[in-house]
Amino acid sequence: MLSLFSGMRVFGQDRCLVRSRGVPACPPFVGHLTKATALLFTLTLFAFSPSQAKAAGVPCTPTFLGSYNTPGAANDVTVVDTTAYVADGNSGLQIIDISNPATPTFLGSYDTPGYAWGVAAVGTTAYVADDWFGLQIIDISDPATPVLLGSYNTPNGARGVTVVDSTAYVTDGGSGLQIIDISNPATPVFLGSYDTPGYAHGVTIVGTTAYIADIFSGLQIIDISNPAAPTFLGSYDTPDLAWGVTVVGTTAYVADWDSGLQIIDISNPATPTFLGSYNTPGEARGVTVVGTTAYVADQLHGLQIIDISNPAAPTFLGSYDTPSQALGVTVVGTTTAYVADRFSGLQIIDISDCPLCPADLNGDGVVNTQDFLAFLDAWSAGDPFADWNNDGDINTLDFLAYLTDWSAGCS
Repeated sequence: MLSLFSGMRVFGQDRCLVRSRGVPACPPFVGHLTKATALLFTLTLFAFSPSQAKAAGVPCTPTFLGSYNTPGAANDVTVVDTTAYVADGNSGLQIIDISNPATPTFLGSYDTPGYAWGVAAVGTTAYVADDWFGLQIIDISDPATPVLLGSYNTPNGARGVTVVDSTAYVTDGGSGLQIIDISNPATPVFLGSYDTPGYAHGVTIVGTTAYIADIFSGLQIIDISNPAAPTFLGSYDTPDLAWGVTVVGTTAYVADWDSGLQIIDISNPATPTFLGSYNTPGEARGVTVVGTTAYVADQLHGLQIIDISNPAAPTFLGSYDTPSQALGVTVVGTTTAYVADRFSGLQIIDISDCPLCPADLNGDGVVNTQDFLAFLDAWSAGDPFADWNNDGDINTLDFLAYLTDWSAGCS
């Protein structure tokens, strides 16, 4: 069930404000919720499943909330709680307080030795894909004074990074996927690699499978169950240049440059098949999916918002033309998109006008007990995508946060 959560990063507020039919405002198990208790609790909700269909295809009008003009070239952004971490090219890692989206403020920075292309943040540690200087591992416990913990010099140019538990997965351009043990950040250790045929840029990890956006060779699917010897599972050669990828359920969404958004069925990794596409007006560089909505960083055409409830016929919902070049996008909650906008830094966009259905984990347009059980599986397994409140930990608060969204159904 892990794959149901790829690309979803949802932020919540006070977890004692959970409201559901017959559920107390601050349930007695907040401090310690076991899988058995959660399952029993879930079963009591079956009769009250929302089963609400999404209002698909309803146009929306995203609006500007705020921005912070970083000193370099904003290539990628990730958000944890009220902090945005920006991979800022020659200016390394930029750390920005976004607690008030209208007036983001500088917290601190770390000038990496290379060119920061990608960033991941877990707990008090940031991981930066730093081009020719590989993976940089930075202590961000005090955002005002980030400190280098360690680094690993990958063989080519590090472009993207995803972290799962104590392993970093780095897309390394001409050297494909590099797998690194980061259990001791001071001395990262090489575990294994897989040399993709193209130029590895974006990566999403789901369970024991890596999905790589391989610029010249489309989507590459790699078995990483044995990190020392990753093996090829399958591939799909997209029509243009695959820059970014996210996975939800049995579907991969690829940001494919001049060919926009490509939607691919990966239920059989050995033979991925085309489901549909949406040709965005610009050059698709990054993609995030929440429920049945795709958010595409479309370079000169900013943020494009696409209804993917029918993968065979995606439809336009809305767009926001950022001032520079949209290269990366992260969506938090049901209201806000954060765009890495190259020479205009971080752009914060209000998407609350757009129909969202974050609790619809299988993308069928309905919120029901199937979605809840899918979340419970991932949550009990400690899957990082079950971090529903985006605070870096997987605990009872995430269960309650998902329950809130599930109870609300679809907009």
